[in-house]
Amino acid sequence: MSMPEEFVIFPAEGKISNGPEGALVSPDCPFLVARLPEPLNKSFEQVRRWIMQLFQLNDVTHELTPQHILYVRNNPMAPPSTVLIDITGDDSWRAFLNVAWRHVGVFRLFVKWSAKKTTSDEDPAVTDESDDDGSWPTCKHDKPCTIETSWDRQDPGRRFYRCPLFADSKQDCGFTQWLDRKFPEKAIEHMNYLTDKVDSLGQQVDNLKCELEELRHRCQKRSIAEAVVSHGDKCPCGKIPCDAACCNQDEKPCPSQIRRLAKAN
Repeated sequence: MSMPEEFVIFPAEGKISNGPEGALVSPDCPFLVARLPEPLNKSFEQVRRWIMQLFQLNDVTHELTPQHILYVRNNPMAPPSTVLIDITGDDSWRAFLNVAWRHVGVFRLFVKWSAKKTTSDEDPAVTDESDDDGSWPTCKHDKPCTIETSWDRQDPGRRFYRCPLFADSKQDCGFTQWLDRKFPEKAIEHMNYLTDKVDSLGQQVDNLKCELEELRHRCQKRSIAEAVVSHGDKCPCGKIPCDAACCNQDEKPCPSQIRRLAKAN
C-alpha cells in the first residue's frame, strides 16, 4: 500500500486549547486540502517552505512551526488523551508520517506562524549595537571592555560587553552592551530547562556525597566496636584491642593465677 499524498492542513493559531483530555481543536478551525507528492522523500525544510507557499508567507518575515496531534493511552480502561507535538526537523517529520500512516491513515497537520521580531520591536533598553569597523568597545573609563555571560532567566547564555572594573562597585561605571542578539523564545525556554536540570542534578550529587560520608563514618565506628568486642575488654598485653601477635599466642595463666595454684598445692 502506497503512502497517501493528500494533507489536511489547519491554520491553528489560537484554535487549539488544552483541556482535561489534552489538546482540543476548535470546531471552527479552518483547513485546506493540499497534495504533496512523495512526502516520505521530502525533507523537513522542503515541507516547511511548501506550507509557507500555501499560506503566502515570507520566510524572511515569518516563523512557521508544523504540528501534529498524537494520541496517548496511559490507562487501557480509559480513552486516549491527545498531545500536540512540534515537528522541528527531518526525524520528527518522518516520525509523524509513519505514525499518521500506520495508525490514523490521514495526514493532518496543524501550523502556527508569527512575524519575526525586528530590532525596533525589541526592548529599547536592550541594545544589540556593535561597531561596524569591528573595533572593541570601551567603557566610560575609556578601558577595553570584558566579555561576560548572562545567566538570568530572560537572557541565559547571552554574552555582553561590560566595564572591566565591574567587580569593584565603587569603580564600576555601569557600562554594558550586548554582544549576542536576543535568542528566540523557544531557545530561552529550553536553556532555562537545561539549567534547572543541571542545578537539580548537582544538588542530588551533593546529597549523595553527604550520605556516602555518613555511611563511611558509621562503618568505621562499627568496625572499631566489633574489634573491641572480639578481643575482650583487656588483654594481658595491656592493649585494647591487643595486636595480632599477642592474640595468636597460646592462652597462658597470668602471674596471679600461678600464685593461687602454688598456695593450693
